Amino acid sequence: MNFEENYKQQIFASAKKEPADLILKNGKIIDVFNLEIYEADVAIKNGQIVGIGAYEDGDTLLDLKGKYISPSFIDGHVHIESAMVTPEEFSKIVVPKGITTVMADPHEIANVGGLKAVQYMVAASKNLPLDVKMMAPSCVPATSFENSGSTLSSDEIEQLFDEQAVYGLGEVMDYPAVFSGDNEMLKKLMIAKKEGAGIDGHAAGLDEIGLNTYMTAGIRNDHEAVTAEEGKARLQRGMYLLMREGTAAKDVEALLPILTPANARRCVFSTDDKHLDDIIEFGSIDANIRLAIKHGVDAIQAIQMASLNAAECFGLKEKGAIAPGYEANFVIISDLTQLVIDDVYVGGRKVASDGKLIEQLRSPIQPPASLTDSIRFADFSMNDLALPIENGKPVHVISTKPGSIITEHLQEEVDTNNGYFLSSNQRGQLKQVVVERHHATGHIGLGVVKGIPLQRGAIVSTVAHDSHNIVACGVDDQSLYTAITHMKKINGGIAVVDGERILADLSLELAGLMSLKSHQEVYQQLKEIDKALVEIGFKEKWNPFITLSFLALPVIPAIKLTDTGLFNVVEFKHMSIQ
Repeated sequence: MNFEENYKQQIFASAKKEPADLILKNGKIIDVFNLEIYEADVAIKNGQIVGIGAYEDGDTLLDLKGKYISPSFIDGHVHIESAMVTPEEFSKIVVPKGITTVMADPHEIANVGGLKAVQYMVAASKNLPLDVKMMAPSCVPATSFENSGSTLSSDEIEQLFDEQAVYGLGEVMDYPAVFSGDNEMLKKLMIAKKEGAGIDGHAAGLDEIGLNTYMTAGIRNDHEAVTAEEGKARLQRGMYLLMREGTAAKDVEALLPILTPANARRCVFSTDDKHLDDIIEFGSIDANIRLAIKHGVDAIQAIQMASLNAAECFGLKEKGAIAPGYEANFVIISDLTQLVIDDVYVGGRKVASDGKLIEQLRSPIQPPASLTDSIRFADFSMNDLALPIENGKPVHVISTKPGSIITEHLQEEVDTNNGYFLSSNQRGQLKQVVVERHHATGHIGLGVVKGIPLQRGAIVSTVAHDSHNIVACGVDDQSLYTAITHMKKINGGIAVVDGERILADLSLELAGLMSLKSHQEVYQQLKEIDKALVEIGFKEKWNPFITLSFLALPVIPAIKLTDTGLFNVVEFKHMSIQ
């Protein structure tokens, strides 16, 4: 059907001159404009809501028996790669939870595979019940102080816009490049500006001058506020505040105290980085809504933040509400307080019911071979993991905290053996290692991390934001050596190791970030990894792998470890271990 015929049919169905495709009867509409609930019929034609009121003439009449009709939810900022499955599998787990649109930034896989990786993600995200608005990664690599697998130039970003492959410019992480007027960064920003496209922020730790500079550059949203004060500063400058609740960074509770009827319309929910098991067990944006309700936010207000606010933030003019002229993307809810989702509709068709996707997906898009053969590191010995320490001098220590990707910079005494660092369970200090894995440069970064309480063994991952080298931490060098070398055998992934034994692993053969298996298979392997963590003495309820994955990201305060050594994010320069 052509545009003109479709348009005419929708108008005629709205005016009751021809039947609607679907009419929802006896439902309670969640009105995100007035923050009210009212009862009326909802008429749908050709995937669009065309009428609210009294409608009888429809091909299908659905009696909702008093259930709620809510606009479906939008994730304001997400990296699909962090769920460790392909976009096709990702849609299977988030759509049944009411999320039908995501603003996705593929800079994780872009750091491994560049332009081809982004083009793969775009192709793999098409023709799904999930509307993936792909953003062009703006900072690949995130900084010049480490080694990533690839780059994404301004010319390539322009190509992505020319191909109409991307919706906007992804999070601008390299804030020194913005402040200094770096030509390549300015060109990327100006490409987005000329396209009339949005630009996502990444204002971690920025002061008021930094926020001013970002707003002047055209950056209108940010998901890196971690305190109420930071959130208020962004709202005062006209930014949309993206309240993030992921697996590592959990900021919603800290930001909710600044939410008022006056500023709520500028607040949006996001997940950023969330592991597959976390999404399956607790939810995605639906979990943000439940958390907000738990802390006293009105349920309709929370839904507004997850729908209309997000749609307006990103210029999605036909999404985010139950109203004529809006896409027929909605959620049927049986319990509003607990947010019990019965059914999910996209374009007026039921795509999920009782927590499961019921729509058959197309065949998966096959990734290029370069993305399934991405683990290349130089041979090394266990001796290369020795960290020399000068006796009597304190050591710079990276201190982690569950629920945050911000680290604390400590200076502490450490145990040594013959002049080399010795991990200590008593002090809570482990050795951290970052090995360059893209170009076999032989770079190995060594440091001390505190806050990941392993009693023995080691954990390792090729998910190491944002350059995605190999990151590991452990109690002894044998476990670390076994863990790191095992990454080549499984073509990237995560593993739990004790000495020379591999207790559990998960191959992430797609760029070292994602599995090509089904989400059910990946979930089962993650449960085996959880058991292995207990075996090496990890007794916490939080996920150490996602905490580990952010310990190499040199754009999040305060100090991090890259393949080129310890990095002071506050001063934006390398530092010695002592």
